[in-house]
Amino acid sequence: MTRRKLANTETLVEIRESVRGKDVYLIFSCTKDFNNSILDLLMVVEAMKNASVGTVTIVLPSFPYARYDCVSRVDRCPIARLIADMLQSVDCDRVLTMDLHTPQVQGYFDLPVDNITAEPAFRDWIKENHLKKAVLVTPNPEGTKRVAQFSESMGMQFAIVHVADNEDSAGPHRPHSLVGNIKDRDCIIYDDIADRCDSIVKTAEFLKLKGAKRVFCMVTHGLFTKESLQRCAASPIDELVVTDTIDQQENQELYPKLHTVDVSHLFAEAIRRVHNNEPLLALFKL
Repeated sequence: MTRRKLANTETLVEIRESVRGKDVYLIFSCTKDFNNSILDLLMVVEAMKNASVGTVTIVLPSFPYARYDCVSRVDRCPIARLIADMLQSVDCDRVLTMDLHTPQVQGYFDLPVDNITAEPAFRDWIKENHLKKAVLVTPNPEGTKRVAQFSESMGMQFAIVHVADNEDSAGPHRPHSLVGNIKDRDCIIYDDIADRCDSIVKTAEFLKLKGAKRVFCMVTHGLFTKESLQRCAASPIDELVVTDTIDQQENQELYPKLHTVDVSHLFAEAIRRVHNNEPLLALFKL
């Protein structure tokens, strides 16, 4: 497959070998220029279909616009639904992704959507760093179910941080209460997305104020926009752990406390199971 930018900035995609009757898995990672990249993806799928491909599975390690899954204001678009409509418009056969912000995004599709989890990779990191006695912490009540399920599978305690509900505030909401005991304990903040990092930084500061010994942070998708890593560097976070659903090579050079865990083996196993019509449930128990 080749992809060329023409002089007028248009993109030309060509399939250079036969895909007739084959099962194709397109792995699409989010980039800084996602809005143009998604159009390239749609053109590739369309080219595959025109070349009489058997099936096309789009692998999205990080589902774009996943946080925009509902209409919070009348003047806003549920962009996650728009992305789903666009992917279905080119007749892809299946979508494979990891740790959707909310599972309801799967309901926007009329085709199979497999949502695997990064928990096995995080489980290994916790064991390797001897942190099974640490307390898992959700930086917002909405993540309680995710943290509760993970803590149960690990046999760990968890705590919930509540933030001030101030709809008129333009800045980050500040934590104001804590459910759980973290005094003189190591804490691991667990969330699915880190963007500006306001939430995890404020939570880390709050945990230290409440007597936490060390504060780690585990995040599936590290977007890290604007000055987010500078905020983390100035915070009491001892180590920030993210998966490689988004490339972190440049960010690791800027922030030495950033550690990446590999999830490629999880996607490889998921693809193998999908291709052989095997259940994906075993992936959650690795």
